[in-house]
Amino acid sequence: MKRFASFSRRHLLTASLIVIVEVLFYRQYAQLGAEFHFWLHSLFGAALGIVVLVTWQLMRPRRPVRLSAWEAGAIGHLYSAVPDILFIAVGLLHMYWMDIFALHISLHFVRQPIMTMLALFLLALLAYGLLQSGRRQLSVSVVGVWLLVLSLSLLLRYPVPRNLRQLQQHNHQYAWLCPMWDLTNRTPQKMATKFN
Repeated sequence: MKRFASFSRRHLLTASLIVIVEVLFYRQYAQLGAEFHFWLHSLFGAALGIVVLVTWQLMRPRRPVRLSAWEAGAIGHLYSAVPDILFIAVGLLHMYWMDIFALHISLHFVRQPIMTMLALFLLALLAYGLLQSGRRQLSVSVVGVWLLVLSLSLLLRYPVPRNLRQLQQHNHQYAWLCPMWDLTNRTPQKMATKFN
């Protein structure tokens, strides 16, 4: 009973902390008119964190991880948001090398990015649920499908723009609301854009 109480307390505390951090993240993105980026990176980051957790548990079944799916998802989201945190904190612009943070740049150019990231997130949850219910083989299969969907979406993505003009031309294909910088007076301009 004592162990259950400490387990519940820990999960209640981490869940509360995660909700607070996610709300703060969303508010910061919303202030910049970049809600699209919040959903893109939170869905993929969470999916990545969960898939890493599932893969670890599949590889080491006798050494259970004390991490829950939401904790792994939150860590994944935090990892995927590092370039945005650097931009907000110190003004460091996004560069292609930032793909090391959960494909942070390339994800923007996946076709139907939000729908694709939602599908990856749901597949990750399915793999986790199957593993927790003892269906290891099905969980492995779902992780394989997850990797296939991710690979195909990256293979079929739009080319990554090489300059601001290409980015502005491409913007209508990947964002709902995305701040574009007016370089003459250095202020963000919200551009309402169509999501295809």
